[in-house]
Amino acid sequence: MSSTKKDEIKDSANKFKESTEKYLEQQKQQFKDTTSNLSETTATINKNINKFQEDNTRIFEKNVDSFRKFQEQIVKTSQEISNNTIELQKNIINTYQSSYAHLLDNTYKSYWENFNIPERYSETYNTLNRNIQDGTINITNTINEIAIGGVEHFSKTVELTQRYYNDIVQNNFNYAKKIERSYNR
Repeated sequence: MSSTKKDEIKDSANKFKESTEKYLEQQKQQFKDTTSNLSETTATINKNINKFQEDNTRIFEKNVDSFRKFQEQIVKTSQEISNNTIELQKNIINTYQSSYAHLLDNTYKSYWENFNIPERYSETYNTLNRNIQDGTINITNTINEIAIGGVEHFSKTVELTQRYYNDIVQNNFNYAKKIERSYNR
């Protein structure tokens, strides 16, 4: 009996040893599989991050180009507005000036024809002259107000555009840094 018990103990010990070795072999295989999966996952994540960064860079460069084009258009438009305003003022002044010269000519002829009423003519002339000057001043002021208002609105538009553009650029850089930090962990 004692030899059978010893044999049973040996068998039991061998079975335990075999099951332990089998278990260790399974654990080694599972560890290899897990390591392989981690490597594949890391490679996939790296590939996706690189693709995302390339897409963001392409979008950023496109936005910068668009913003430059818009700035050039804004500058060109503001120059055209300024030139048109100046031309309009010149035309208005020339119109009043020619009307005024015509009025003076008529007044001069009328004065010599009606030499007996110089005081009344002088008052009429002064009134007309004052009206023409007031009209010219009022129109010039109105044009200046319109031009200044347009330029102020344009300046505010450029300022807001610049502020939003800076915010977009800052957000893109912050996002890229955030991705880089999470990637470096």
